[in-house]
Amino acid sequence: MKNKLNNLFPNRVLNPHSINEIPQKGYMVYILTFNEMPIVLGHGRRNRAKVIFDNTNLITTNHLKAIFVRLYNLFGNGSFSRYIITCKSKENAKEVEKYLHNTIGGDNRNVPIEIRKQLFENIQENSTTYLILEIALRSSFDGLSDIRKWRKDGLIDDIVWGEISNKLKLNQQNNGK
Repeated sequence: MKNKLNNLFPNRVLNPHSINEIPQKGYMVYILTFNEMPIVLGHGRRNRAKVIFDNTNLITTNHLKAIFVRLYNLFGNGSFSRYIITCKSKENAKEVEKYLHNTIGGDNRNVPIEIRKQLFENIQENSTTYLILEIALRSSFDGLSDIRKWRKDGLIDDIVWGEISNKLKLNQQNNGK
C-alpha cells in the first residue's frame, strides 16, 4: 500500500507512528489499513484524522468509522498501517479521497464475518443488546456516540449497558449517566 500511495502522490505521503505525527494544520486524506486493506479512508483536518489512531483507550468522537476501528482493534487478527496524504485545500482532499475510494476502496462499513461473530458471541439474537449493537453498526452518524447518548438519555438500562460496555470495552467509570 505504501508504495502504491507514494507512486500516486509522490512527496505527499506520511506514515505516522503516533497521533503526534499527524500534521497540526491543513487538509489531508487519512487512511487506516488492516492487513493492507483500507478500513478508514477519509479527508479533513487533524481532528478527524485522529480516528486512525483509535484504540481500546481512545475513541475519536463523532466519527462515522470510530465503531469500526474499535471492532478491528478488539476482534481483528492482523496488523494496522496508517497513512496521511497532505493536500493543498479541502477541495484537493475531496478529490484525492474520491480517487482513492475508486482505486483502493475504504468507502464501506462492512464488518467481516469473523469480527461480527466475536462481537455477537454470547448475545442472544433477539435481545435488546443485539438490537442496539446492530443499530449502532448501521448508524449514519457515529455508533459509539449514539450508544453513549442513548445511555445518558436513559434508553439503555444497567444490564444492557453492562453487556454492551463489556463487549466494546467502553470505560466503565464513564457510563453516560
